[in-house]
Amino acid sequence: MRRRSLLIGAGALAALAACSEAPAPAEPVAPPMPPVEDRIGALERTYGAYVGVYAENLDTQTSVAHRADDPFAMCSTFKAYAAGRVLQKAAAGELNLTDAVTIEQSDILPNSPITETRVGRNMTIEELCVAAVERSDNAAANWLLRIIGGPSRITDFARTLGDDRTRLDRWEPELNAAVPGDPRDTSTPRAIGSGFRSMLTGEALAEPERRTLDRWMRGNQTSSMRPGLGPGWTTADKTGSGDYGSTNDVGIAYGPDGQRLLLSFMTRTRSDDPDAEAMRPLIGELATLIVPYVTV
Repeated sequence: MRRRSLLIGAGALAALAACSEAPAPAEPVAPPMPPVEDRIGALERTYGAYVGVYAENLDTQTSVAHRADDPFAMCSTFKAYAAGRVLQKAAAGELNLTDAVTIEQSDILPNSPITETRVGRNMTIEELCVAAVERSDNAAANWLLRIIGGPSRITDFARTLGDDRTRLDRWEPELNAAVPGDPRDTSTPRAIGSGFRSMLTGEALAEPERRTLDRWMRGNQTSSMRPGLGPGWTTADKTGSGDYGSTNDVGIAYGPDGQRLLLSFMTRTRSDDPDAEAMRPLIGELATLIVPYVTV
């Protein structure tokens, strides 16, 4: 070959080698998520609501808080505390879950789907707990309050869980009045969330009782957050709703890859209308929004 051809061939080979050694183009970087406060604020404007959020990844401690220390009406979320206190008393030998009470017609209140079918018959304490936690049965919840000594015992129990804000003052259904500014029967997202964490993942309950409460709460048929979670997720949660659009859901969400997220959502309308509709879809949207921020 002539010298010119050799030089051209060598140059081509060098160019090919240089091309083969060039780094692969970098993967496109996903744009950062918008600030979570802005997105929660947008939901507040859309729904005309005040939104309280406390969310925490229990393994990484990544958290999101928005109005997390503002008071909201607790409504039926107290029923998880009532069931937890009953289990605590059972473990101490102060009662048996097989003990029974007779359901009277005078016990029945609106939203008592289980007890209203048992009038004139007995229900065990365990059946009352299941009715209160899984179906939010109001008559069953009042029976649990009687068994533990009244609404103030919920306040006392909350303090043993590290929850320094929850207070229960009244019975069903008056506790759902949720009048803005009334401190009775209120909690905060952070406080009640910490109490649920203590019951479900801490040492507030002995292991057998903790498993029982977790099973009851996973059986919750009123969950508002569950529809907002992806495939493979489940929850041990308790809902609550009352006047002024008060709509709550608090519990632990368990992900398909072992994630454990404390999610505490408490909401109410910004209006002065006591008959404002509950905002269950808002709770689902909050779950969808918040999970990516605490699982990064």
